[in-house]
Amino acid sequence: MSVRTPLNAARGTLALALAALALAAPPAALAADAPARPGPAAVRYDIPAGSLDQVLNAYAQQAGVMIAIDGALTAGRRSAGLRGAYGLRDGFAAILAGSGLAAQAQGGGYVLRRLPAGAGGVATLEPVTVSAGGVAPDSYVAEASRAGTKTDTPILEVPQSISVVTRAQMEAQNAQSVTEVLRYVPGVAVETYGVDPKGFDWVMLRGFNAQATSDYKDGLRQITSGYTLFRSEPYALERIEVLRGPSSVLYGQGDAGGVINRVSKLPSATPQYEAELEYGSFQRKQAAVDLTGPATEDGTLLYRVIGVARDANTQFTYPNGDRIADDRLFLAPSLTWAPSAATRFTLQTEYLHDRSGGTIGTVTINGKPTDLRNGDPDFNRYTQKQKSIGYLFEHRFNDTLQVRQNLRYGQVDALLDNILLSGIGPAGLTRTARRYDESMTALALDNQAQLDFNTGPLAHTLLLGLDFNRSSADVSRTYGPAPSLNPYDPVYGVHVPTPTTPMANYLETTHQTGLYVQDQVRLAERWVLTLGGRYDWYRQKNENRLLGNTADQDGSRFSGRAGLNYVMPNGLAPYVSYAQSFLPNTGVTAPANGSAAFAPSRGRQWEGGIKFQPPGSNALYTLAVFDIKKSNVLTNDLQNPGFQVASGEVQSRGVELEGKFSLGDGWDFTGSYTYVRARISRANDATQGKRPALVPEHSASGWLNYTVRNAALAGLSLGVGARYVGSTYGDNANTLKIDSHTLIDAGVSYAVDKHLTLSVNATNLFDKEYLATCSDLTDCYPGSRRSVIGRVKYRF
Repeated sequence: MSVRTPLNAARGTLALALAALALAAPPAALAADAPARPGPAAVRYDIPAGSLDQVLNAYAQQAGVMIAIDGALTAGRRSAGLRGAYGLRDGFAAILAGSGLAAQAQGGGYVLRRLPAGAGGVATLEPVTVSAGGVAPDSYVAEASRAGTKTDTPILEVPQSISVVTRAQMEAQNAQSVTEVLRYVPGVAVETYGVDPKGFDWVMLRGFNAQATSDYKDGLRQITSGYTLFRSEPYALERIEVLRGPSSVLYGQGDAGGVINRVSKLPSATPQYEAELEYGSFQRKQAAVDLTGPATEDGTLLYRVIGVARDANTQFTYPNGDRIADDRLFLAPSLTWAPSAATRFTLQTEYLHDRSGGTIGTVTINGKPTDLRNGDPDFNRYTQKQKSIGYLFEHRFNDTLQVRQNLRYGQVDALLDNILLSGIGPAGLTRTARRYDESMTALALDNQAQLDFNTGPLAHTLLLGLDFNRSSADVSRTYGPAPSLNPYDPVYGVHVPTPTTPMANYLETTHQTGLYVQDQVRLAERWVLTLGGRYDWYRQKNENRLLGNTADQDGSRFSGRAGLNYVMPNGLAPYVSYAQSFLPNTGVTAPANGSAAFAPSRGRQWEGGIKFQPPGSNALYTLAVFDIKKSNVLTNDLQNPGFQVASGEVQSRGVELEGKFSLGDGWDFTGSYTYVRARISRANDATQGKRPALVPEHSASGWLNYTVRNAALAGLSLGVGARYVGSTYGDNANTLKIDSHTLIDAGVSYAVDKHLTLSVNATNLFDKEYLATCSDLTDCYPGSRRSVIGRVKYRF
C-alpha cells in the first residue's frame, strides 16, 4: 500500500528549479580577480630542497595562505627550498626564482602562473589544481583529497567517486549536523528515519547502510556498537569527504556503499578568532568560539580551541506541552608542533556531552502520525558523554620518503530510557519501559609510509600501510512495566519505575589489523594507474553474561582495487575502476549446519565515469556509472526455520551527476542528481526482486549562492536550494510505499564589515509535512519541519 503525506512532491517543479539555477550561474570567464589579504611580517622558514610543488605546499602551509597550482607548470621542476626570514611575497619570489613562474594575488589567496617570455610581470594563465589542503578560501570546490588514496591526490586522478563539502558551503547553509551537511551530496540518502533527537546520523550510500560502518574522522574509523557511537560537531569540521563505493582496500571492513570522512579543523599559523551566537526555531540557543594562531613567536607551536554550548529543543512536543531537548556541550583543544617544514605533530582532544529526550515514539494510526507520544517526558531521555585524545604525525625524510602516523583513543558512555507500545488493553495502549546502559572504548591507529620515485618514464607514489582498530563495548539492557496510555485522554508526567528485568548483558570486543599497499603510477603526465591490495585479520568476541556463554568469530580477507584515469589537457578525465569490500556478519548457522560463524559479506563494484575541471575555472563536474553487488547477505534458512544462511545478494546500479563551482564575482553553486536501481537479487523469502527499504531511486538537489562584491550592497549574500527525494519503501517486502518530497532551503547573510556578519538560514522553508519512512502502519517517522536560525558572527 502507499503511505501518503499532505502534500505531494513535484518532480517537474524541481527540474525547472534546478535548470533555472544552472542557467542563472555565470560562465567561468566572468570570474574576477580580488586582492589577497595583506601578508604577514617576515617569518623565518626552514624548508628543504625538493620538487617545486612540495616546496610550495610547505611554504603555503607555514605561511597560512592558499596557492592554486597547475600541475603542468610544476611537473619535473625542482626548488632549492627556503631558509631565512621572508615576507610573504619575497618568499614566493625566492622559491620561484629562475623558474619562469610567479605567484599572483587572487581571490583571497595566490595562483601560480607562467611569466611571458622575457617578462617579469604578471602572467595571465588561470589556475587548475588547488593545493595546500585542496580548497581555496571561501570556495565550494575542493580539487584534492586524501579520502580516495590516503595521499594528496587531485580528485581528477582518483578512480572512484568523491564529493567534498567544504567549510564555505557549510557556512553558507549553516549546517547544524553531519546529516545536514550531506543533504546536497549525490549518492547519499540522509535522515532516512526522519528527525532523531538522539543525534544519530541515519545515512545510506548508494543503497547501502552507512550509519554504522562508514563513519571516519581524520582518516580513522569511528566504531559503532549498539547505541554507543562517536558523534561529530559540525562547527569543528573543516570539510566532509564522501568516498562512494567499496573501500576496504584502504579502510578494511565496511559496507559496500563507501566511506564518510569528517576532517577536523586544525591549528593555523594565521591568527583567527571567531565567536558566534545563534537563536532559532524550537527555542534553539547556541554559542560557539573558534580561536587559533601561533602560540610562540617563531611559529613552531600552534594552537586551536573550539567550543560549542547549546540549549535547544526539537520539533517534537508532548501533548502536555513538554518539549524534547537537544542540548550539547563541546570542547576541542588542539596543539600543533612544527619544528621544521619536514615535521608536524598535532595533538587532538575532544569532550562532548549531549542530552536529549531520547526516542520520539510517535503514535501512528493507519500510517498517519498523531500528536501522541509513546513515552513520558519524566522518563524518556538520552545522554551521551564522549571524550577522545589522539594525534596526527607526519615527517618527510627527503624527496622520496615520508611517513605518517595517526592515532585516536576514545570513550563513549550512553544511557537511553524509553517507552515502547506493546499492545492494546482495557486501560488503553499498553507500554513497556526499557533502559539501555552502554559504554565503549575504541582505539584506532594508522601507520603509513609514502615513497615517491621514478622507474624510467613512470612516476610512482607508493603507499605502504598498517592499521589497527580495537573496541570494547559493555552493554546492559533491562525492561519493566510502564503505565498504560489512554489515547483519548493522555496523561503525561507519570511515575515510571526504573526497568530492572535483564534483557541483554554482554561484553563485546573487536579487533582488526590490516596491511595494505597501493601504487599510483603516472605516465606522460596523463595516464594514472592506481593499484592496491589489502589483507585484513579480524576477530569479534561476545561474552553473554546472561547465558554464561561466549561466541568467538575470527577470519581474514583480501580486498583489492584497480583503476585507470586519463587526464586530458582540456580538463576532462575519464576513468574506470574495480573495487572490493567486506563486512563480517554477526551470528552462526543452525545447529544442523554446525553452528558455524557466517562468512563475511563481500562487495564488488565496477565504476566508470568522467571528471571535468574546465581550465581557468574554480569548478569541478563529475559523472559516474556504477554496478555494485553485495553477496553473502543473511537470509532465511528454509531448511531450519528460525535460523539464517549467508546466501543472499543485493545489487545496486546507478548514475550520479555532480557539479560545483565558485566564481570570483560571487557566484557559488553545488548540484547533483542520483539514480539508484537497488534490488534484493537473491533471498529465501518474498523480498527477492524487491527494492531495499529506505532507498530512493531518484534524488536531486541544487544550491545557488550569490555574494555582492562591488556595489552599495557589497557583503550581502543570498542563497536558495532545492532538495528532491524520490519515493521509498519502508520495508524490504515493498508493502509500505513512502511518497516523494521536495524541500526548499534558503539563506541570507550580510557582512557589515570585516569583523561582523549577520545571517539567517531556513531549511524546509515552506514547512512541508512529509514522512521519512514507516516500518509498519503503526510506526512512522515524520520528516524535518521548517527551521529558521539567526546567527551573529564576529571575527577579531
